This record gives sequence, structure tokens and C-alpha cells, in this order.
Amino acid sequence: MSCEWGGEVNAYGELARDLWRAADERRFLAMERPDDFFGELGSRVEKRVAELIPIFAGDAPTNEPARCRDLRLRKAKKQSEEVAYQELIFSQSVVPASELVEA
Repeated sequence: MSCEWGGEVNAYGELARDLWRAADERRFLAMERPDDFFGELGSRVEKRVAELIPIFAGDAPTNEPARCRDLRLRKAKKQSEEVAYQELIFSQSVVPASELVEA
């Protein structure tokens, strides 16, 4: 999906879009320029994941076998995605705070 801001909605943006649609489809459908919003959000998540991977991966052990390196990097990516999702996708609400009802 092309966006006017010049990019595509990446996998992270698609995930956010699906989650927001599931959370409140009426509000989702009322959004202005959702492709721009989710395209930009997906790019921010992607950037944050790339920043976090080296932190979670740590330094490679001496003579690390390729299989172990691949596993370490996949695990680091998964952890990075979980953190980025919490920071950038799940921390935002589809429902405006003014409309939340206190229990």
C-alpha cells in the first residue's frame, strides 16, 4: 500500500493496523489518512527494533558456531520486537483518554 509520505506500510505497520482495527473498527474506519499513520508508525517500530537488536544480541562469543549465532540473533530480534511493540504500538490507545470509563 503506497502512502503519500512516500513509503509503504511495512509488516509492523500492518500489525498495528490490524490490532487497531480489532480494538475499535468504527474509530479505525473514521481515521483520516490511515496509510500515512500506519506507514509512519511501522517505520518507527522498524527503526526501534534495529536499535535494540545489538543490545539484546550482545557480543558474539569467540568461535561462535553459525547455528548458535543465528539463534542468538533471532532471539534478539524477537525481544527487540516485543519491546518496540510495547513502546510504540500497545502504548497508544485507539480510544481517546477522555472516553475511557473508570472501573
